[in-house]
Amino acid sequence: MSVSNKVPSYILAETIDNKPVEIIKAVKEALADHFACTIAGSRAKVSGIALEFASKQWGVGESSLVLQKQKLSPAGAAFVNGVLANALDLDDGHRLTKGHPGAVIIPAVLAAAEERKSNGAQFLNAVLVGYEVGIRAGIIAHQSRPDYHCTGSWGAIGAAAGVSRILALEKTEIEHALGIAEYHGTYSPMMRCIDNPSMLKDGIGWGSMAGVSAAYLAKLQFSGIPSLFSLTEGTKYIEDLRFVYQIQKIYFKPHACCRWAQPAVECLKEVMNKTKLTFEEIDRIIVYTFTESSRLSHVPPMNTEEAQYNLLFPIASFLVFGEIGPNQVLHELSHKDVLKAMKRIETKVDERFDAVFPEKAQSQIEVYTKMGTVIQSSIMKAKGDYDFPLSASEKRDKFFSLTTPIIGEKKSVLLLENIEHIEELDSINDLLKIIND
Repeated sequence: MSVSNKVPSYILAETIDNKPVEIIKAVKEALADHFACTIAGSRAKVSGIALEFASKQWGVGESSLVLQKQKLSPAGAAFVNGVLANALDLDDGHRLTKGHPGAVIIPAVLAAAEERKSNGAQFLNAVLVGYEVGIRAGIIAHQSRPDYHCTGSWGAIGAAAGVSRILALEKTEIEHALGIAEYHGTYSPMMRCIDNPSMLKDGIGWGSMAGVSAAYLAKLQFSGIPSLFSLTEGTKYIEDLRFVYQIQKIYFKPHACCRWAQPAVECLKEVMNKTKLTFEEIDRIIVYTFTESSRLSHVPPMNTEEAQYNLLFPIASFLVFGEIGPNQVLHELSHKDVLKAMKRIETKVDERFDAVFPEKAQSQIEVYTKMGTVIQSSIMKAKGDYDFPLSASEKRDKFFSLTTPIIGEKKSVLLLENIEHIEELDSINDLLKIIND
């Protein structure tokens, strides 16, 4: 069997049956985090725009929109739910892909699974397939392309893989679906969006839609090119399918901002916990970080996207509020103390941190107090990675902090319980009913 042919075979054969409990747990944790981020993202302006656009451009179908009564076609639902999932930049990610697999893959699989009336176990299998194929596509893409392209470019391939499993495509159809998804993916210049934050963000909603569409097109015998899995760069990542599970290496974000800003936030958190310093006692802060992090905006944000793709705003918000969550990036953009704190922060690129990126995202800060003391933090990395994980209680706290204000405590508890036992659901639609009814 050729290396590229192993991917369709894997997509058809993968199953949660007899999988080690930690792998199944990893999928369920990804699902819980995803739905929490999607529910919270419904409050962002971009979510309303996505809904209005998709309602006009895609016809009525069987696929649900989170927190909406109406249903759209799978492509339309995947687009809207994908936009919601990444609206606050709180969704999961993977270091080597430099992006967010879940927000592209899960909405696509969910939309197709609901239309096809799949049960919970079938949905879980397809989500696992989507993550394993999508993450590998992301790693290969970054190795084979000269520029840094966004999540939608490779996430669409993972979405197509998961939807191909739901649609029970044949091997040749899957090969076409993966090639169509890559070709129709966003292939977007990510650093230009870092320099100019917008609602495009990581191309996630469009990538999810492209992945769904690719699988449905392939089922109709629409042909595609050989996917990037035919490239020699991907050989080692394909050969370890079913032996190494990349979903166990995704990260969960504790802060509503770009991952590249989060190491500095962790540095500040460490200093504040040790010293009990307050905002008023700090004269200035120097942030030592890697080049990509330094490219994040340093000016006061005018909208939530600019707040998320900002290095100084998250640090200043944490300094003032002790957190950087949905409330800060949605409603505190012009808070006078946050803006004042931003003026006290400067950044410097540090070659130590450039040398280990993207495998590690690290920063260090120096805090200068008004009393003349200087406090240096440890070298910190972004919290939530598999090697610096959120605790089980921290993951639950994040889930409930994002869902309870919107759907209430009772629905939040029921939703989490159903995700934790999702393989027992007779219909994946039962999960959506908890949120939407």
